[in-house]
Amino acid sequence: MGAPHGPLPQPQALFKDIIEVDRMQHGVETAPAEGTKARSLRSIAARGLETAAILVMAVEVVVVLTGVIFRYVLNRPTAGSDEIADLILVWLTFIGGAVAQQRRSHPSVSIFVQRVSASIVPYLDAITRLVEVVFFIFVCWYSVQLFRLRLGEPSAGAGFDMGLYPAALVLGVTISLLFAAGQLATVPRRPLGLVLGGAAVVVGAILLVIWAGAFDPTRISSTVLLIVGFAALLVMNAPLAVALGFPAMIYLVILGGANLLMLPQRLIAGADNFVLLAIPLFILAGALMEIGGISRRLVDLAMALVGHLGGGLAHVTVVAEILFSGISGSTTADVAAMGSLLIPSMEKAGYRKEEAISIVSAASAMGILVPPCLLMVILATIADISVTALFLAGFLPAGVLAGTLMLLIYFKARTQEWQVAARASWGNLGRAVVHAIVPLLLPVIIFGSIFTGAATVTESAVLAVVYALVVGVFFYRELPIRKLSSLFLESTSLSAMSMWLIASASVFTWLLARDQVPQMVSAVILSLSGSRWFFLLASVLLFIFFAALLEGFPAVIILGPIFYPIATQMGVSTLHFSIIIVACVGIGLFLPPVGVALFVALGIARSTMARVIRPFAPYLLVLFLGLLIVTFIPWITIVLPEWFLGLK
Repeated sequence: MGAPHGPLPQPQALFKDIIEVDRMQHGVETAPAEGTKARSLRSIAARGLETAAILVMAVEVVVVLTGVIFRYVLNRPTAGSDEIADLILVWLTFIGGAVAQQRRSHPSVSIFVQRVSASIVPYLDAITRLVEVVFFIFVCWYSVQLFRLRLGEPSAGAGFDMGLYPAALVLGVTISLLFAAGQLATVPRRPLGLVLGGAAVVVGAILLVIWAGAFDPTRISSTVLLIVGFAALLVMNAPLAVALGFPAMIYLVILGGANLLMLPQRLIAGADNFVLLAIPLFILAGALMEIGGISRRLVDLAMALVGHLGGGLAHVTVVAEILFSGISGSTTADVAAMGSLLIPSMEKAGYRKEEAISIVSAASAMGILVPPCLLMVILATIADISVTALFLAGFLPAGVLAGTLMLLIYFKARTQEWQVAARASWGNLGRAVVHAIVPLLLPVIIFGSIFTGAATVTESAVLAVVYALVVGVFFYRELPIRKLSSLFLESTSLSAMSMWLIASASVFTWLLARDQVPQMVSAVILSLSGSRWFFLLASVLLFIFFAALLEGFPAVIILGPIFYPIATQMGVSTLHFSIIIVACVGIGLFLPPVGVALFVALGIARSTMARVIRPFAPYLLVLFLGLLIVTFIPWITIVLPEWFLGLK
């Protein structure tokens, strides 16, 4: 966006295109033609929901920014401002989640459905959409009960009605239910009828057997129910948030009684965290920077610095990724911005398209370690460690992976005779630095405020939003004001998808912990080998695999609470283990054939997975070797937190 090669495709738009192609290939019918009046009402409802989502994001920015101004400028901290910001985050999660439901953009795993007969896909589609409807009905019903319980209870700080928390869930899930029911109605009649009839027969038979006393559901292994239910829905391409939440709901139904209120309580608790507020703010800041001309100026600086080296544009990609990732905080934003700028340029310079895709993907996989990193924010909440320490711990491991990539590029450039740019004169280098000063001030603001303790990560994120907004609109003038509403909407939807995953996974992992699954996994690993190196290597392989299969957030939220206690038992630093997880996720997001971020790069370059696997293999190998270096030399990770914070 704002790049010389034309507008940058939004990652969500790319995913929607891929999903639509998959649906057409597998014979999934789209909605039947609607009357003009129905379409008009639907359009009005959608616009109203989108307007509400935009306003929630805008109010969130204003509330957090107001708190920063009162605390640090006026030296008059406002009581309850953080509590209000948390409440708005809950509203953003569930209202934005309804927008994502309306667009059917909640992430899912389609690789399994793509491999079954096209005649079966409509039946799987009917099952997953029916599961969505049932899940939303249960959540809505029990969130209404929770709303009644909390209504009239004042909050501890600001004094607002605590009923506003479940009210957000009631409203968001009710709207999601309406959209889900409408989407269920678009399934072809025969599959829909057979699935509905089959579901009624199965449920009726189960209830009859239970009533007759021939079956006691409470004797079912709850752990098996959770894992098998999640795996089945995952294979059928259900949205990940529902695939996590629905088995948890069935688990609570089997337990019976007041336990069902734990479902809405845990969903709200999963989104109610001031630290997690950094996620939508960094996502919004990254979106503003993509359009505001910042990424292009950072690429120009990287070109002036390393464009003359062997493999010039390839080295530029790695350096530019380090610079840009230190601002955006999002791997998807990185690969989208760098890919749109550099893949066409590398093709013009004689690089094969698939080689260019491989370089951009490998650089973006490395860039996840460069703070700010949204995944580090999640890990900080899971492991109860300092976000600042995690940010500091990521710099040197990122340098190790970047170094391995640049070494590979150096040797490949010698054999393939890639073009290089002329060495930049001191004058050109100076001009590139001057043009990049404004973008480079942003990481100075972010890291300076965090590392000096002047501001929290969330507060630094809102400063990044304001800075990117001012630079894009008023300084560079490449960010049209008319586009702000769409940017706020896309950021709200993307943030809500992430937060819904966190909320649903918090229910799922809480139940796993209740069943002592971490202890069972620990016993299995220790029975195989009690050595630390075996545990670390097994963790690396598992996190890479599940990050590729589930994407980053859900994989970490599910596996993190299981593996952290084992790491502690093995004497592995929690900080070090967290950085290993981040690096694994970076590689997993680009792991063929399912890495979702690799699909973004392929969509930008209009290539296919089959064509890129072979040229991408050497880059994956050196990334993995760099990861092993970081994994088995903990000093690389912990030295900076020790120096600056005295932490390990």
